[in-house]
Amino acid sequence: MDVLALSYKHLPDHLKVCFIYFGAFPEDFPIPVWKLLNLWVAEGFIQQKGQDCLEDLAEDYLEDLVERNLILVAKRRSNGRIKTCRVHDMLHDLCLKEVSEEKFLQVIKGYQILDSNSLIIPYHRRVYVHSHVMNVIHSRPCGPHVRSFLYFPCEEKELSREHTSFIHESFKLVRVIDMMSINISRFPIEITQLVHLRYIALFGNFKVVPPSISKLWSLKSLIVDTTSRDLDIQVDIWKMSQFHHLHTSGSSRLHGPKAKTRMDNEDPFVQRNIQTISTISPDSCTENILARTPNLKKLGIRGKLLLLMEEKRSGITCTPSLFDNFAKLDNLEKLKLLNDTFPRPPPEGKLRGLPSLYKFPPYLNKLTLSDTLLDWKHMSTIGMLPHLQVLKLKVYAFKGAEWEALDGGFRLLKVLQIGKTDLVVWKASGHHFPRLEHVVIEQCSNLLGIPVGLADVSALKTLELYHTPSAVDSARLIQQQKKRQQQMVMTSHGFKLLIYPPE
Repeated sequence: MDVLALSYKHLPDHLKVCFIYFGAFPEDFPIPVWKLLNLWVAEGFIQQKGQDCLEDLAEDYLEDLVERNLILVAKRRSNGRIKTCRVHDMLHDLCLKEVSEEKFLQVIKGYQILDSNSLIIPYHRRVYVHSHVMNVIHSRPCGPHVRSFLYFPCEEKELSREHTSFIHESFKLVRVIDMMSINISRFPIEITQLVHLRYIALFGNFKVVPPSISKLWSLKSLIVDTTSRDLDIQVDIWKMSQFHHLHTSGSSRLHGPKAKTRMDNEDPFVQRNIQTISTISPDSCTENILARTPNLKKLGIRGKLLLLMEEKRSGITCTPSLFDNFAKLDNLEKLKLLNDTFPRPPPEGKLRGLPSLYKFPPYLNKLTLSDTLLDWKHMSTIGMLPHLQVLKLKVYAFKGAEWEALDGGFRLLKVLQIGKTDLVVWKASGHHFPRLEHVVIEQCSNLLGIPVGLADVSALKTLELYHTPSAVDSARLIQQQKKRQQQMVMTSHGFKLLIYPPE
């Protein structure tokens, strides 16, 4: 422990606080990086440097801790960036030791609370509950200095209506609230009294996020997971100058500014800090909304995508589709399109095609499609996206027996994932995917084989097959060819083939 403590003592101050924060998480807990970075920002650990994005700085700090072997990478994203991380048991103990000495945070295990006396938290600014949260709530906690309250449970609990007031009564100065594993029976409107809030993560059967949330002028991240299919976001985010991220489940309706103003540099409702809007309904993708988020990096859409793609004709006039608004999103990197036609069957919402290439965000590097039921010939449009590196085709994104790749496309594509589909024949050569590194095929039971020509792609590192038995033989051939190539150039960088279930 003394040796490990030296590594901590020699850290720069800005990394020390980020490192000991890992003591907040349970031991061996896989930590989602997007959440960790947003928490660091909300906690105030990341200081602005020029025009740099705070979340990008936070990611640099995490990479620095990884390079120093203080933090372990649990899983990487398809683009190589860290998706989840964790801390070694001994280093976790070191974090707990340091946070205890510095009264940086307090970890509470609810089973240790045996009576109903008030739980007083006199000094600590951060409180993290690792189990038995209802014991903590019933003990009527009180912490005048508490700035953060997070719950990392092993079990999901339901919080009844009469107990939702404990947050604003107990922690009046709180900045960070994460209760994603507590099923709240109603939206806790009381939290609007917590004017210092920067980060909220809630779960429950919510149908509306009330407009009163707009009063939280310091709010940066709003995360709402609901069991309802639809969610009405009535929050006026256009008046919240610090707002960065909106994460919701289901199909959420977002409203534009109520006041009518011109959409230019002088528009008071332009929000240059907003980076994430996910997941919203297609009819929310209006110019009134997207034109006011010029620095948006991630956009997720769920609903009837025909509403997004189709142009409206009236006589001789034609109104552009909502998708036309995407071309103005110069900073958009990730786009997710989930076709949800409920209660109608998916075939009734089948897309007849994709918009023209010039209508896509110009610098898009990751595209995810699901249930769009497109014909494989439309892959030619996707292939021409000039900056595309990651393509994820989820359940029935495309439908049809044959896909023949065309020349000139997918020049920068590194990751290709094909989910459940009825594809039988995939025709392609190595030059169709010159920079492809990772291929993942899932539940393509009809697929006869992977194009053996992919073995000629020098960048190819991994091929993963899940429940795709007919393609196993071709995958073995690719593995053999890659092995021969490796021996010829005497390289130590091997090719990996994963087949599940194993033969």
